[in-house]
Amino acid sequence: MPRRTTRRSSAAPRCCAPPWSSAWYASWRSRVTAGRKIPQVPGTPGTSRGRRADLPAVEVLDSCESTNDEARRRALAGAPHGAAVAAHRQTLGRGRRGHVWVSPPGGLYLSIVLRPKVGERGDAVSGEKDGPRAGSRGLGLLRALPVASGLGALDACHALGATVPRLKWPNDLVICNSVDRARKLGGILVELSGSTSDGFAVCGIGVNLTRPKGNGIRPTAVHDGMAGALEPAYLGECLDGRDRELPGYDAVATVFRDAIVSRVDAWAKGLAVQPDDGPLAPILADYQASLYNLDRRVRAVATDGSLAGEGTFLSVDAWGHAVLGLADGTTLSVDCERTSLRDA
Repeated sequence: MPRRTTRRSSAAPRCCAPPWSSAWYASWRSRVTAGRKIPQVPGTPGTSRGRRADLPAVEVLDSCESTNDEARRRALAGAPHGAAVAAHRQTLGRGRRGHVWVSPPGGLYLSIVLRPKVGERGDAVSGEKDGPRAGSRGLGLLRALPVASGLGALDACHALGATVPRLKWPNDLVICNSVDRARKLGGILVELSGSTSDGFAVCGIGVNLTRPKGNGIRPTAVHDGMAGALEPAYLGECLDGRDRELPGYDAVATVFRDAIVSRVDAWAKGLAVQPDDGPLAPILADYQASLYNLDRRVRAVATDGSLAGEGTFLSVDAWGHAVLGLADGTTLSVDCERTSLRDA
């Protein structure tokens, strides 16, 4: 259930930007660069598109039922950290909460095997019970890995020449195109499996690369499993500079894989240094800097469509809860598994 506290906040809503235009984009980008610039993790692709030599090549399929299922099968067979499977098309793709993920041609559908070492003992990823704090550990990993993966996806967008994408809590890739709307560029699903001795996670990401043409599938809105829907956005249409183009499919998949793995590795290393500060602590500053609607008025909508609360999106805590400042001076803390934030 949402949690209320009595802490007051002096934070004021930030002024909203005017509708999407080239002039607006130039102004918006200058503000981001001057203020909430998202630092890249050393080892991410950056502006060069060279592949990380320590990771295996991304396996690219023409079609499959689900890249997450393909990656999981490979992980169970011993695939290493960073092994990845991409497909031009999925027939049974899925998103968060078991929702179907529409996978038309023109999108990137990529799943990555993650085996980050976390904690002082180098424990593997797990959602299983093992020790007095294992329940918290498993839940924390489930909250933190999607966020680290989302930041890695932003790094990949920047490396490919798109600096306008942001994150929508908890980890959707979006482009803000008007005063009160965002367009959905991509989504991430992280699934945990195994025990503490041999556990792993699979990070699945779907990104709209180019607008579908002549295939009979033309999505007009993208649902994230909550009330309402977001219009789709396409990475190839938001590159900096008119002459920039996306590289080939294999190269794009590799850039996303490398950037996500690098972010996850950096998060795991940071968690070993500050294990008791909350699972998001090592990446919390970068995460909050990446959120497009922080300091704006939002509505917290429950999975059944009911309104959990409305207020100013103040922050995210180290466990991934969104904290809203309400009109009466109290705050409301909401969980991403039961609520979604909408612009008010």
